Order: sequence, then C-alpha cells, then structure tokens
Amino acid sequence: MTLAGIALLALVFGLVAFDVVASSGRNRRALLLEILVFLGGAFFVAFPDRATALAHAVGIGRGVDFLIYPIVIWLTRESLLARRWRIEDNERITELTRALAIATAERGPARGVPPG
Repeated sequence: MTLAGIALLALVFGLVAFDVVASSGRNRRALLLEILVFLGGAFFVAFPDRATALAHAVGIGRGVDFLIYPIVIWLTRESLLARRWRIEDNERITELTRALAIATAERGPARGVPPG
C-alpha cells in the first residue's frame, strides 16, 4: 500500500472515530450508515483494483470514476436539500418573529378616543 493510501485510511478512520465520539448516541441509524459508507470507501482505498474491476463490469473506464460519479450526484442532492431546508427555516423564523412582535406589541390609544 502506498503512503497516500495509508494517509487516506487514517483520514477515514479518524473521521469515523470523531463522528462516533461527537454523536454521543444521537441518530444512531445515520451514524451506522456513515460507518458503512466509510468502511466501503476504506475497502476501495485499500484495494483499488477492486474498484477498477467493478467499474469495468458496469462499463466505466476507471475505478475512481465509478466512485466519484455517485458521490457527485449525492452531494448535489444534499446541497439542494440543504438549501431548501435553509429557506424553509428562514420562512419559519420570519413567521415566528412576526407572531412574537404582534404578541408583545404595546397597544396605543384608539383612534378618535381622547387619552385619559
């Protein structure tokens, strides 16, 4: 295995370890999915010939392309979803701010009625 392969494996396992510690029991399914995906990535880092063989089996020239194509599609999807969620969150915050402003507004004197 090359030095680059060792460095990539260290990065993958370091990220998994960090996320396991940082998640502290929240969203175990997402963490399990992440671990499985990262272990799959680690497998292809350790055995790049397997990625090339799979790529050739489905008609893609290089193993790295076999891995990059779905990653780019997935990241594009995640980016679009995150944008939509951010817009929805901003709209909810605006609605809540308006409701709070209306609820806490001081009532002034009624029109046409003299004060006091």
